[in-house]
Amino acid sequence: MNRSMRFRAALRPFPYLMAVLVVGVITLVLWWLREDLTLANFSLIYIVGTFVVAVWLGTGPSLLAAVLTFVSFNFFLIKPYYTLAVEDPREVIDLLVYLLVAVIAGQLAAYARQQAEAARLNAAEQNVLYTLSSAFNQLTDRASIVHVLQQQLPEFLPVQEVEVLPQTVERPSDANSTTSYLLLQAGQSIYGTLRVTFTAVPTESQMRLLMACTVQAAMALQRIQLTESAQRSQSLEEADRLKTALLRAVSHDLRTPLTIIKTSAENLAELHDRLPQAEQLEMIYSINQEADHLNMLVGNLLDMSRLQAGALRINRHWNALDEVAADVAAHAWKRHQSERLQLDFPDDFPLALFDYGLILQAVSNVVENALRYEPMNAQVMVRGQADQSEVRLLVINHGPTIPEAQKAQVMEPFFRGQDGRVGLGLAISKGIVDLHHGRLWVEDTPGGGATFIMALPREEETAAGGIGC
Repeated sequence: MNRSMRFRAALRPFPYLMAVLVVGVITLVLWWLREDLTLANFSLIYIVGTFVVAVWLGTGPSLLAAVLTFVSFNFFLIKPYYTLAVEDPREVIDLLVYLLVAVIAGQLAAYARQQAEAARLNAAEQNVLYTLSSAFNQLTDRASIVHVLQQQLPEFLPVQEVEVLPQTVERPSDANSTTSYLLLQAGQSIYGTLRVTFTAVPTESQMRLLMACTVQAAMALQRIQLTESAQRSQSLEEADRLKTALLRAVSHDLRTPLTIIKTSAENLAELHDRLPQAEQLEMIYSINQEADHLNMLVGNLLDMSRLQAGALRINRHWNALDEVAADVAAHAWKRHQSERLQLDFPDDFPLALFDYGLILQAVSNVVENALRYEPMNAQVMVRGQADQSEVRLLVINHGPTIPEAQKAQVMEPFFRGQDGRVGLGLAISKGIVDLHHGRLWVEDTPGGGATFIMALPREEETAAGGIGC
């Protein structure tokens, strides 16, 4: 607040009129009782009145009250009455001492009032800043910061318009005194300009509060910027790790089937007339098998890339996990030309909400992994279970037991198994199940082996048809 504003505030008439009224009332009462009271009584009552005016109305009115009580004391209460002359010269000293005490008491009371008012304003400002910072800490984008400013500032300050300009804007030369332009700046970064239009010329405390709110908003915008930068850095690191793993996979797991396919094809082309038919069929079978392996590996790499990028979307409908298991079993029989799976589902096995194609892929990957390590004289058991909250599918393998330290690692991308292959299938299955808000984990099979458990949340059938997600 500039000096002219302070001067105008100091000259507001109401506090001074009230001071005159208070002094007038006290003087009237004392005049009525002047024959019954002493000069000491008069001075004490006047000092109390001046003190009340100082606490209630401030410094200027208290000074006016001190002067008025001094004059009234002399004019109405000290003989000779109704004149400023003093009969006893010693009473002049009493009057001067009274005036000094009244002025000092009034100033001390006014100062205490100012300090209390300042403390109240500071507490109110701290409460506003705490409310804003609490709101800002929960926000993660610029638009929300702007919305909170536009919503909260009119509650704390007499403003009628709040706008955040996206660039640095200088205050226009023709702007009125009720509009303020403040930079949203934190450190060296500038996030725009806050333009606030007050309903009246803002006071010094209101401008101080507005600047503090602006700093809070700028710090929140800086935090969001730093968080986004950290997320981008993390995404780049993930992409770099994925690229490294892809290169490692390409260097070994893709090259191996390509080498087998190329070698078998060259041998068939050069030696087909000298090779027995059985060996030719074996080479053709090897080419077909390695081509399937290559196709599966490339598909897994693409699926993992989509999962890492968050580009995989699900379309959930009411489906049956036992039908998924039956399709997986049929595919396994076609691939291995033998019944390698045994299905065990209760007749009343409930439906669940899931994307049929994605869950089919997830179950296929888990089953293929189990079949890879299942003894040839045994069958992988696929069992269904359900309770009030989940439907579960258990893929029970009777091969080697997975060490405890590796149970979480086997479902990480590019984990290299005991056969030297880089694993992607289980990681993809876990990603698909996570998208369905489900769980996938591994436990030990009694007697040896590994049991993979896929659990999907069970939801009540409240409507017919599909539910998209």
